[in-house]
Amino acid sequence: MPTQTDTDLVHLRGLLPLRHLSDAEFEGLTQHIDVEFTRVGGPLFRRGPDDDWLFYLLAGTVRISDSQGDSFDISAGTIEALHPLSTHPKARVHAQALSALRYVKLPASLLASQRRAIPREGIQVSEAAAGEDTVDNELLFSIYQALREERLVLPTLPDVALRIRAAAADPLKGADAVARIILADPALASYCLRAANSAVYAGAAPITEVTAAVTRMGVETTRDFILAQMVRNLFRTSDPRCTALMRAAWTHSANIAALCFVLSKRLGVGTPEQALLTGLLHDIGVLVLVSQLDAFPQIFNTDATLQAALQDLRPEVTGLVLRAWRLPESLTALAIVAEQWSRPATTKLGISEILLLAHWHEPRKRFPWAQPIPPDGAAVLQTLPPEDFTANGHLKIVLEAREELAKLRALLGG
Repeated sequence: MPTQTDTDLVHLRGLLPLRHLSDAEFEGLTQHIDVEFTRVGGPLFRRGPDDDWLFYLLAGTVRISDSQGDSFDISAGTIEALHPLSTHPKARVHAQALSALRYVKLPASLLASQRRAIPREGIQVSEAAAGEDTVDNELLFSIYQALREERLVLPTLPDVALRIRAAAADPLKGADAVARIILADPALASYCLRAANSAVYAGAAPITEVTAAVTRMGVETTRDFILAQMVRNLFRTSDPRCTALMRAAWTHSANIAALCFVLSKRLGVGTPEQALLTGLLHDIGVLVLVSQLDAFPQIFNTDATLQAALQDLRPEVTGLVLRAWRLPESLTALAIVAEQWSRPATTKLGISEILLLAHWHEPRKRFPWAQPIPPDGAAVLQTLPPEDFTANGHLKIVLEAREELAKLRALLGG
């Protein structure tokens, strides 16, 4: 009968980036680690003393706080717990146990050196077949290490976006205050007018004043559309391969955002603006990673290496960026699990289900970072009656909204 230690090792073997170690390398690593425990309320890590350690959560839930007191929770078995927990100056300074914890603690240097610790002749290597696309694990680990050492730089929001967010959050300020900030930037003012006169507000009389545009859309909706426009302009790269990937990632995000808006509005789930922003930002980690992959030109040698890097790191980097931007934790949590197809069916749709439905309806293109869509349908499709679907499995309301979707994609730069 398997012992708890055996079970923990199997669990640990499936975590990132440990799953990319060879069996011999993983066995060598386990010689240096033990399973540890922390009681409810006890600390897991603190910035400073624990900067050189990685923590793999095997059981329990921790609350991670930043330097400004904001916090979020991570539980064992979730997507975020696939990655080691560690300090990060922009997002993680302290972790406290919300339940009894079981975890593995290991020096970050040990993981980094493990790739070099075992002689290559000591590893069983099977020769790849001609043309076989294999993962370059050495390169993959170097990207993980760059993220850990903060050599992959997280983007910061422009000052104007921060000022609009602050004004939108101030109950003493309104549309006039937000409009004044937007008017200082002619390009943003023009975009604001286009958004207010778009298909989102079809049937309304055309307007030419920014204050009227903010009033029509509402302060919070204006804030979200402006944020979307500014995020699109944050990413630049000199490598044409990275540029093509970034363009594909933004087009995909714009498609998903437009679908989320329409599905939310027509199914009465959440608010359309919240759904749109979540859809637009759910792959922000991909944009951050791709924008800096020109520092790793070998990443393009095999499709498998590129896919592994983007799929593995998308959730973690997405979470780091959205939390660094101090966006609502509810939005961050939704973005991290945007393509979790294994979620069971539910009797009530939420924004997370809207995200899955949006991905189901997007034209079937394969992006390197995308999780495979179940070929026979996902559990989320069971939450809606069969008569809502066409013969080819698409929701009728999506087909009815084709014109609105096209205009929304154009507005978002898709």
